[in-house]
Amino acid sequence: AVEIQLALELTRYADTLPGLEQYAVRKFASALESFPKALADNSGHRATSVVDKLLEAHQDGKKNFGVDIESENSVCDALETGILDLYVCKMWGLKYAVGAAATILRVDQIIMAKRAGGPKPRQAAGDEDD
Repeated sequence: AVEIQLALELTRYADTLPGLEQYAVRKFASALESFPKALADNSGHRATSVVDKLLEAHQDGKKNFGVDIESENSVCDALETGILDLYVCKMWGLKYAVGAAATILRVDQIIMAKRAGGPKPRQAAGDEDD
């Protein structure tokens, strides 16, 4: 439920951004949808159907709706059924995931920006046959 709500809020925020920045925010929002997709897929439900149901529920203001792996309906009001996420785990999980992605992007930029400064390769001495 948390990831879908964050994805919706980020998509709304992306609408306010100019230029290319909005694409990065939209991709991050899309990445957040991968959590309920994986949960639905691993529980035997159709992932795209579950995410569509969750997005629809959250757009209708049902912010507590999440994935229900035990029923055929595949979504439920998580608060009513007692399925709760620990805030601290979600917060640190998202912080570490974003930090890891940012580190990878930074390293990739450094690699592309600077050539390796190793020794130059030796030149062939000529066409000498031994």
